Amino acid sequence: MLNEIMTLATDVFEDDDILPTSRLEEAKRFDSMNLVQFIIELSDAFEMDIEDEEVEKTMTFAELAKRLEAKKRLK
Repeated sequence: MLNEIMTLATDVFEDDDILPTSRLEEAKRFDSMNLVQFIIELSDAFEMDIEDEEVEKTMTFAELAKRLEAKKRLK
């Protein structure tokens, strides 16, 4: 899941330098519109409903992957 998240993040935020340890807000093209687009892309890719509140701009991409993996297990 982390690899897919990183691929989506690279595309949406147009940033090839982000790492799993990078915070979302550190992405080059991070703004509220791209964050919404990222959440939509995540929802589609993982076939799950993801609320805006579940994705915090201060979390790392690795933390996001863990949160979504846990949510998917509960599904």
